[in-house]
Amino acid sequence: MKIHITETQLNIIKKDIDEEYPPTWNIDEFKKLKSFNQRIQYCERNLQRISSGTSRIVYKIDDTKVLKLAKNNKGLAQNEIEVGFSEDYMWDGIVAQIFDYDQNNLWVEMELARKVTPKKFFEIIGFFFENYCNAILFHEENQKPKTKYSISRSKPNNYDQMWDNNEFMYNIFNVIGSYDFPAGDLCKLNSYGLVNRNGIDEIVLIDYGLTNDVYDSYYK
Repeated sequence: MKIHITETQLNIIKKDIDEEYPPTWNIDEFKKLKSFNQRIQYCERNLQRISSGTSRIVYKIDDTKVLKLAKNNKGLAQNEIEVGFSEDYMWDGIVAQIFDYDQNNLWVEMELARKVTPKKFFEIIGFFFENYCNAILFHEENQKPKTKYSISRSKPNNYDQMWDNNEFMYNIFNVIGSYDFPAGDLCKLNSYGLVNRNGIDEIVLIDYGLTNDVYDSYYK
């Protein structure tokens, strides 16, 4: 069966393709660049820089995507961790999606998220951020072997409720217990972002590459 496409439909398709990336940004051209200086110069010319740390620079590509560009070995390691976690089913639904990445971890193309406020966190998760942090710090401490340096934390009153009735919290508790992931980073509100999926706002982790192993290897 032949499908006939009108000129109007064809123009709409072309318009959608053209708008997938900004007109000045060509992902295929970017992938061919061989050095960090070439990559950063191309990004600075064609994209909006939205943040920069000691390990990575983040650029806004469009209204749905950002580019995380590694600056050094720390950035490469964090990109590698985020790619791996994004492909692991245990992290599904609690991290920003990764759409594309460099095989050598030079960069990752990630889902753009909006800023999360304490009020918005409470509206979506159902717990105040301070209570959330107390619960995950308590949970992390109880996963570790007890030593003389262990902190004796009181069990939060709503800890069991978080486990039993909150899918997001349940998944966070699971990844703390199953992976070498520091709960301290989970207690930074800017580690989270707000995304809209199927018309519903959701909270996701947007900065999840700094495991204890990466910290010990590159930050100590």
